[in-house]
Amino acid sequence: MTKPSILVTALAAMTALLMAQPAGAQEDGPPTPTTASAGEKLDVVWNVIDGAIRPGYSAFEDAAREEATKIGALCEMPDEVQLKTAREGFGQLAKAFAAIEFVRFGPITEDHRLERILFFPDRRGVTLRQVQAILANTEDDSALSPATLAQKSVAVQGLTALEFVLFGSGSETLETKGGDFRCSYAKAIADNIVSIAEAVTAGWGNEEGITSRLTNPSQSDTAYRTADDSLKEITSIFIDGLEMIRDQRLKPALGEDAQDANPKAFLYHRSENALAALSANFSGLRQIFDAAQYGEILPEAQASYLPDAISFEFDNARRTLDAIPAPLADVVVSKENRDKLDYVLIVTGSLQSEFANQLAPALGLSAGFSSLDGD
Repeated sequence: MTKPSILVTALAAMTALLMAQPAGAQEDGPPTPTTASAGEKLDVVWNVIDGAIRPGYSAFEDAAREEATKIGALCEMPDEVQLKTAREGFGQLAKAFAAIEFVRFGPITEDHRLERILFFPDRRGVTLRQVQAILANTEDDSALSPATLAQKSVAVQGLTALEFVLFGSGSETLETKGGDFRCSYAKAIADNIVSIAEAVTAGWGNEEGITSRLTNPSQSDTAYRTADDSLKEITSIFIDGLEMIRDQRLKPALGEDAQDANPKAFLYHRSENALAALSANFSGLRQIFDAAQYGEILPEAQASYLPDAISFEFDNARRTLDAIPAPLADVVVSKENRDKLDYVLIVTGSLQSEFANQLAPALGLSAGFSSLDGD
């Protein structure tokens, strides 16, 4: 007997979660592009910067600073309670970055900041090897200063490195003075992340930097020559972000079935924060979408249904993720609740299609959005 596909299985299992699609969600032929002015398009860009990007990076900076404080307290008075607090702080930090991580242009691209915050996917296990090497060489203090740590491999100075230090093998020593070196390394990582977050937040707050380039496009700017270029950059957040969720966060761990699953492929599987981060990915994208107010510049036909259709799918993702128990590492290798993850995969594809094949053409944006090329 032929095994039913993931698509068929997930659709059958999740029927109870589906609601009727908004009326008018199907069209015949390509949409007529918007007639919105350049100024109206740039209003959408401003909406996203002020309503989502700046607050998102500010929240990430706050979470990084709070985690650095918690780890500092752990290093001063190591015990079980302080370690638990630092681990909880890591979860908050991971979620804060997950909510804004798909904004992959502007200050985050300078000085390898994105990779220094999150080196993922890491198919060769570079982080594990290099972090373990640092922890094994307690005579080398170069990893204990944020300044010198920042000069090392990106794999040893970001969130996945901090996760191993706080949750990986040997992390129980953090409850005692025997974990001094390990804790000092964790503090250096956290302080380094704070420095990066501060620089990114400042970059977006600088009215003469990326904000000016996006909201005042110029023929002399190689990236943002027109309002359409700026609007396309904003819309790429969703198209590329949803592709990353599908191809980097879900598919590698899901496999074809429970027997083929690879739970260690989930980001933050050691700390059991995979589900929380995934939920934050979707909620962050939803916040950016809501802030944009695309309906203000869409043609009347698309404005009557497309924002609602996209919101509908975001709601499906949220409801489904809320119904999944943590940790995902257990869910993916069992039959129970695995179908919900399959359904999230389907919703992710549906959302990406709506952004790439319906929203972008209706905005008059040309084809050629960047792809991940399997990264």
